[in-house]
Amino acid sequence: MILLTWNCQGVGRTLTTQALGDIVRKNRPSIFFLMETKNNKVLQETIRRRLGFDFSNYVDLIGLSGGLALWWKNEVEIDIEASTKNIVHTVISEKAFSHVWAASFIYGSPSREGRDQVWEEIKCIGCSESLPWLCIGDFNEVLSTSDKVGGSIPNPRRLSSFHEMLTTCGLVDLGFKGPRFTWRNNRLGRDLIMERLDMAFANDKWRELYDQAIVLVEAAIGSDHNPLILNTSFPLKKVRKPFRFESFWTTEESCKLVITKAWEAFYEGSGLSKVCKKLRGCKEKLNVWHQQNFGDFRLQIATLKDRLVHIQEQQVFGFNPVCMAEEKIIKSKLEDLWQKDAMYWHQRSRIKWLQMGDKNSRFFYLSTIHRRQRNQIVKLKDAAGNWKMEETDISGAEQMAEA
Repeated sequence: MILLTWNCQGVGRTLTTQALGDIVRKNRPSIFFLMETKNNKVLQETIRRRLGFDFSNYVDLIGLSGGLALWWKNEVEIDIEASTKNIVHTVISEKAFSHVWAASFIYGSPSREGRDQVWEEIKCIGCSESLPWLCIGDFNEVLSTSDKVGGSIPNPRRLSSFHEMLTTCGLVDLGFKGPRFTWRNNRLGRDLIMERLDMAFANDKWRELYDQAIVLVEAAIGSDHNPLILNTSFPLKKVRKPFRFESFWTTEESCKLVITKAWEAFYEGSGLSKVCKKLRGCKEKLNVWHQQNFGDFRLQIATLKDRLVHIQEQQVFGFNPVCMAEEKIIKSKLEDLWQKDAMYWHQRSRIKWLQMGDKNSRFFYLSTIHRRQRNQIVKLKDAAGNWKMEETDISGAEQMAEA
C-alpha cells in the first residue's frame, strides 16, 4: 500500500496542482494526507475527484492559514477517531490483507507552545492505543542538530521534549531515502535554512506488521516542503508496455511516410506470414519514430524529478548558487512538460488510462528489499545514466561488484 503526506502550502496554485497530479499518477496511493490546504472544501473536493480518491475528511482552515485534508480510496476503510487542527487520528483497515492498524496524521504547530500541546495529544493517543500504530506528517520540529542547516542552533530543550514524547509512545523513526531536508525557506546565501520536519514514526507492532516498509522523500515542487511516500509492500514488477496506435499520430504527415516505408520492406514467407512481419515492422518503426519526435513525457518528468532530488541532496552544507540555478531551470522544464502531458492525455480522454494509471510503467518506482537499513540499495544508475530499480538488476550489479 502507498500512503502520501505533503504540506502543500495551498492546493489552489497551478504548479502545486500539477505536482499533486503527477505524484498521484506516479505512485497511485491509497491514502493522501495534505496539510496547509489553505482553501475551501469545494475546490478540494474537485481536485479529490479528479485524482480518483473515493472518500475524504477535512479540517477547516483558520482564517487564511492551516487546513487539513485526508483522501482515501475504496481499497481501504478509514474510521476517524479524532480530528483537530493538528492531528487526524484514524483506524485503517486494508481490505486486501485484512490488516487493521492505527494512523495519526500530524501537522505540528508552528509555535513552540502549540507543539507542546500536540506532543501531549500524541502521548494521550499512545497511552490508549493497542493497535499497530503509525505517526506521519509535518512535525514542525527536528530530531537532532544534524537535521538543520542555517539559522539558529536547535534548542536542546525542544529536542528533548520531542524525544521524550517519542520514547513515551514507543515510536521509532522509520528513516528515509532521498533528500535529508524536507523544508527550505528558499532564501539565498547565508539566509538559507533547511530542516528535516516531515517524518514517519511507528511502534514495534506496526514495524513487525510491515517489516519492509520504506519512506521515500520526493522532490519539493510547488511547496517549500517535500512530499513523503510511505510504501508498506513490495513494488509491482515491471512488465512490457503493450503497443498502441496513438490517434494523434495521424495528424503528422511523416506518420504516413513511416508506415509506407515499413510496409514496402521485403519479407520472405507465405502471404499471412508476410502480413504479420509487415505489421511487426510497422510497429517497430512507429515506436522509433514516436520516441524521436515525441518521447515519453512521463519518463522525461521522472528523469527531471530524479535530478531535482539529487540536487536537493547536494545542498546539505548550505547555499549553493550552481545548484539553486539548476533547480530553477529544472522546475521550469517540469512545468512545461506537465502542460504538454495534460494536452497529450486530453487527446485520449475516451480511454480510461488516466483514471486507472499506467500499470505497466513503473520504471522510476523505488523497490524495497530490507526495512530501515541505511545501506539499503533501492536504485542504481548504470553506465548510460539510466536508473535501475528491478531486484534482478540490483543483484546483478552487486555480484559484479563483489567479483
